[in-house]
Amino acid sequence: MLITCWIMAYGWILLYLVTMLMVAIQATNPKGLHSILTKELLSDYGPTSARPVSDVNKRINVEINLAVVRVIELNERHQTLQQSAFLDMHWHDDYLTWNTSAYPDVNVLILPTDQIWRPDIHLFENVDRNFESFKDVSAWVYPDGTVIWATPVILYTACRIDARLFPFDTQHCTLRFGSWSYDINQLNLTPINRTDGIANFFIENGVWHLEDVIVESVVNVYPEGIFPEVVYTVVLHRRPLFHVLSFILPCVLLSFLNLLAFILPTASGEKVSLGITNLLALVLFQQLIGDFLPPSSSDMPIISYYFTPMILIGCLSIVSGVLVAALYHQDKTKPVPQWLLDLTRVHPLTNATLQLLEPNGNDEVKKSANSSEAGVRAGVRKNSSVSNGHCVSAIAYPVQERGVFTDDHLRSRIDYSSDWRKVAAVIDKLILMFGIMLTVSAIIITVVLFITSEEMNGI
Repeated sequence: MLITCWIMAYGWILLYLVTMLMVAIQATNPKGLHSILTKELLSDYGPTSARPVSDVNKRINVEINLAVVRVIELNERHQTLQQSAFLDMHWHDDYLTWNTSAYPDVNVLILPTDQIWRPDIHLFENVDRNFESFKDVSAWVYPDGTVIWATPVILYTACRIDARLFPFDTQHCTLRFGSWSYDINQLNLTPINRTDGIANFFIENGVWHLEDVIVESVVNVYPEGIFPEVVYTVVLHRRPLFHVLSFILPCVLLSFLNLLAFILPTASGEKVSLGITNLLALVLFQQLIGDFLPPSSSDMPIISYYFTPMILIGCLSIVSGVLVAALYHQDKTKPVPQWLLDLTRVHPLTNATLQLLEPNGNDEVKKSANSSEAGVRAGVRKNSSVSNGHCVSAIAYPVQERGVFTDDHLRSRIDYSSDWRKVAAVIDKLILMFGIMLTVSAIIITVVLFITSEEMNGI
């Protein structure tokens, strides 16, 4: 009984001493277990440039994932894409492991990435000098040595623009991630299979809709070795409503206004000014659309095949206005050339007068003219009277009228303005028909090209 009491007393004293020792330790070292573990791991970590493997022949597997959050700008003219995203990388570090029994409350550590090894993953399409600026983001480290580095990034990359279907186009921008220094024997790069989808992260905007993000693993063989890559293809579809209402619809309406320039009467004097105004408006819209597109000759936008004939019609309306105005205001004493009459199939209103003026004209016309002249002469004799032995005509006989059918002087007095106007009207209608055919053909060809190109892209 006495021995049992002594053992219990000794146990209580030992427990008291251990408790006091723990209190003393905590008093002298106020740091928590996270701080102690961090200091312990980083103090013996070694150089950050060396791969953290216990066996030099061991390969590090790096998993990567890219989640697109927002399309900041897709510059078609400079063929660049700026987007914000979440970039995740997972790998195993043999030097960052600890015993959970020794540190029971430490399930994860947050360590700065500039003090541990980090895979040198580069974005090969990068066009921004500040691409490496996000590396200061800390990483999560788990007891088994798993390192997760998740960081928000702004990627500014090159993107080849295919503007054939503008503004109904779909762009495929490629982002290739790979190691610059380590080959496949030292570092293997694979994508992370995500099941949450792309819609959970992407924020819609008014210009582009994210259709899909395609990921694939690629292995490239170079003289220096075999290097793996993870390729992300961001598929963006343009929302066309803005461009249709702002550019396409006004251009279609202007193309029909070009045709109105042929219908406008020449007497108004506004045919040329209307044609010039329409042409300048078409050129302006073409320039505005050209500011959105890259200056490339390989992938010409289909919409440009529509603008070319429309500008041609605009130029043709100006030429037609000048030509028709020149014919309309032609010298009325100058007859219309016979080849022009045959070309336009115009029957001049002065045919009868021309036949009368011809030396070898129609005999019936000549007889009619001679009988008319004889009647005039008879009337003069009948109505004449004698005064002081002289014959005085009651009706004055005009000397010039006697040679009306043979005198060249009176030929210049014939008015040909009606013939010139008829020729001008026919030429205006012919050009109008040509303009209508060209406009309808341009619209049909443009629509067919859009449909066939979309079907080919779908295949």
